Amino acid sequence: MSATLLGPRGTPMVELAGERSWRKYTKGDVIASLQWVDLQAVDPEFPESGPIPCLCVFHAFRRMETGAHVIPQRYAYLYGARDGKPTDYFYNSILNACETVGFDRNDKAAQFRIMDLVLEAMPDLINMPSDMPKTLGMKRTQMGGAVEASIKINGRTAHEERV
Repeated sequence: MSATLLGPRGTPMVELAGERSWRKYTKGDVIASLQWVDLQAVDPEFPESGPIPCLCVFHAFRRMETGAHVIPQRYAYLYGARDGKPTDYFYNSILNACETVGFDRNDKAAQFRIMDLVLEAMPDLINMPSDMPKTLGMKRTQMGGAVEASIKINGRTAHEERV
Protein backbone atom coordinates (compact mmCIF):
# COMPACT_ATOMS: atom_id res chain seq x y z
CA MET A 1 0.00 0.00 0.00
CA SER A 2 1.28 3.44 -0.89
CA ALA A 3 -0.13 6.77 0.20
CA THR A 4 0.85 10.30 -0.73
CA LEU A 5 0.66 13.60 1.07
CA LEU A 6 -0.57 16.34 -1.21
CA GLY A 7 0.94 19.80 -1.23
CA PRO A 8 -0.97 23.10 -1.48
CA ARG A 9 -1.26 22.72 -5.27
CA GLY A 10 -2.65 19.19 -5.08
CA THR A 11 0.57 17.58 -6.27
CA PRO A 12 2.19 14.77 -4.27
CA MET A 13 4.81 15.99 -1.76
CA VAL A 14 5.81 12.65 -0.25
CA GLU A 15 5.09 9.04 -1.16
CA LEU A 16 4.57 7.07 2.04
CA ALA A 17 5.34 3.35 2.45
CA GLY A 18 5.66 2.77 -1.26
CA GLU A 19 8.71 1.67 -3.22
CA ARG A 20 10.84 4.26 -1.42
CA SER A 21 10.31 2.86 2.07
CA TRP A 22 12.97 0.84 3.82
CA ARG A 23 10.61 -1.04 6.15
CA LYS A 24 6.99 -0.71 7.15
CA TYR A 25 4.82 -1.83 10.04
CA THR A 26 1.05 -2.07 10.31
CA LYS A 27 -1.20 -2.09 13.36
CA GLY A 28 -4.88 -2.09 12.41
CA ASP A 29 -5.61 1.10 10.48
CA VAL A 30 -2.26 2.79 11.25
CA ILE A 31 0.96 2.34 9.26
CA ALA A 32 4.52 3.24 10.19
CA SER A 33 7.07 3.53 7.41
CA LEU A 34 10.83 3.92 7.71
CA GLN A 35 12.00 6.02 4.80
CA TRP A 36 14.14 8.98 3.78
CA VAL A 37 12.31 12.31 3.66
CA ASP A 38 13.61 15.76 2.67
CA LEU A 39 12.25 17.75 5.63
CA GLN A 40 14.03 20.93 4.63
CA ALA A 41 11.88 21.12 1.49
CA VAL A 42 8.82 21.51 3.75
CA ASP A 43 10.48 23.40 6.64
CA PRO A 44 13.41 25.61 5.58
CA GLU A 45 14.38 25.96 9.27
CA PHE A 46 15.20 22.23 9.54
CA PRO A 47 18.97 21.88 10.08
CA GLU A 48 19.69 19.02 7.60
CA SER A 49 19.24 19.20 3.85
CA GLY A 50 18.41 16.31 1.57
CA PRO A 51 16.67 13.04 2.41
CA ILE A 52 17.16 11.97 6.04
CA PRO A 53 16.01 8.77 7.79
CA CYS A 54 12.56 9.18 9.35
CA LEU A 55 9.76 7.19 10.90
CA CYS A 56 6.47 8.26 9.29
CA VAL A 57 3.22 7.29 11.03
CA PHE A 58 0.01 7.73 9.03
CA HIS A 59 -3.55 6.44 8.67
CA ALA A 60 -3.98 3.51 6.30
CA PHE A 61 -7.00 5.19 4.68
CA ARG A 62 -5.97 8.63 3.44
CA ARG A 63 -8.28 11.59 3.95
CA MET A 64 -7.71 15.19 2.93
CA GLU A 65 -7.70 16.55 6.49
CA THR A 66 -5.09 14.15 7.88
CA GLY A 67 -1.32 14.04 7.64
CA ALA A 68 1.64 11.99 8.76
CA HIS A 69 3.54 12.25 12.02
CA VAL A 70 7.26 12.24 11.19
CA ILE A 71 10.05 11.36 13.64
CA PRO A 72 13.53 12.15 12.25
CA GLN A 73 16.31 9.74 13.24
CA ARG A 74 18.26 12.57 14.87
CA TYR A 75 15.45 13.06 17.45
CA ALA A 76 14.91 9.38 18.34
CA TYR A 77 16.83 9.85 21.61
CA LEU A 78 13.99 12.05 22.92
CA TYR A 79 11.62 9.08 23.01
CA GLY A 80 13.42 6.93 25.58
CA ALA A 81 15.30 7.45 28.84
CA ARG A 82 18.59 5.76 29.73
CA ASP A 83 16.74 3.07 31.66
CA GLY A 84 14.72 2.17 28.54
CA LYS A 85 11.45 3.66 29.75
CA PRO A 86 9.43 6.06 27.55
CA THR A 87 9.80 9.76 28.32
CA ASP A 88 7.14 12.45 28.75
CA TYR A 89 8.15 13.67 25.29
CA PHE A 90 7.22 10.22 23.93
CA TYR A 91 3.72 10.36 25.46
CA ASN A 92 3.09 13.93 24.27
CA SER A 93 4.30 12.96 20.81
CA ILE A 94 1.82 10.06 20.72
CA LEU A 95 -1.05 12.44 21.57
CA ASN A 96 0.08 14.82 18.80
CA ALA A 97 0.44 11.90 16.37
CA CYS A 98 -3.16 10.84 17.09
CA GLU A 99 -4.43 14.25 16.02
CA THR A 100 -2.16 14.48 12.98
CA VAL A 101 -3.09 11.01 11.76
CA GLY A 102 -6.82 11.75 12.11
CA PHE A 103 -7.89 10.31 15.46
CA ASP A 104 -9.19 12.07 18.54
CA ARG A 105 -6.46 12.99 21.01
CA ASN A 106 -8.30 11.04 23.74
CA ASP A 107 -8.86 7.85 21.68
CA LYS A 108 -7.05 5.29 23.87
CA ALA A 109 -7.21 2.51 21.27
CA ALA A 110 -5.57 4.75 18.65
CA GLN A 111 -2.97 5.87 21.19
CA PHE A 112 -1.99 2.28 21.92
CA ARG A 113 -1.83 1.33 18.22
CA ILE A 114 0.46 4.27 17.47
CA MET A 115 2.49 3.65 20.63
CA ASP A 116 2.99 0.00 19.66
CA LEU A 117 4.10 0.97 16.14
CA VAL A 118 6.59 3.57 17.35
CA LEU A 119 8.05 1.21 19.97
CA GLU A 120 8.31 -1.61 17.42
CA ALA A 121 9.93 0.56 14.73
CA MET A 122 12.24 2.69 16.91
CA PRO A 123 15.18 0.19 17.01
CA ASP A 124 15.12 -0.03 13.21
CA LEU A 125 14.96 3.78 12.93
CA ILE A 126 18.07 4.05 15.10
CA ASN A 127 19.89 1.40 13.02
CA MET A 128 18.65 2.77 9.70
CA PRO A 129 21.45 3.87 7.32
CA SER A 130 21.93 7.64 7.16
CA ASP A 131 22.27 7.64 3.38
CA MET A 132 19.42 6.50 1.20
CA PRO A 133 20.31 3.41 -0.90
CA LYS A 134 20.64 4.14 -4.62
CA THR A 135 17.89 1.63 -5.42
CA LEU A 136 15.39 3.74 -3.45
CA GLY A 137 16.52 7.03 -5.00
CA MET A 138 14.78 6.42 -8.30
CA LYS A 139 13.22 9.25 -10.26
CA ARG A 140 9.95 10.51 -8.80
CA THR A 141 6.91 9.20 -10.65
CA GLN A 142 4.84 11.74 -12.53
CA MET A 143 1.09 11.83 -12.25
CA GLY A 144 -0.79 11.82 -15.54
CA GLY A 145 1.97 10.68 -17.87
CA ALA A 146 3.87 12.81 -20.40
CA VAL A 147 3.17 16.47 -21.13
CA GLU A 148 3.39 17.79 -24.67
CA ALA A 149 3.53 21.45 -25.65
CA SER A 150 3.84 23.09 -29.02
CA ILE A 151 3.98 26.71 -30.17
CA LYS A 152 2.38 27.55 -33.49
CA ILE A 153 2.76 30.81 -35.33
CA ASN A 154 0.39 31.40 -38.28
CA GLY A 155 -0.42 27.69 -38.38
CA ARG A 156 3.23 26.62 -38.53
CA THR A 157 4.87 24.78 -35.62
CA ALA A 158 7.68 26.91 -34.21
CA HIS A 159 8.66 24.79 -31.21
CA GLU A 160 7.65 21.45 -29.63
CA GLU A 161 8.61 19.83 -26.34
CA ARG A 162 7.69 16.60 -24.63
CA VAL A 163 8.38 16.11 -20.93
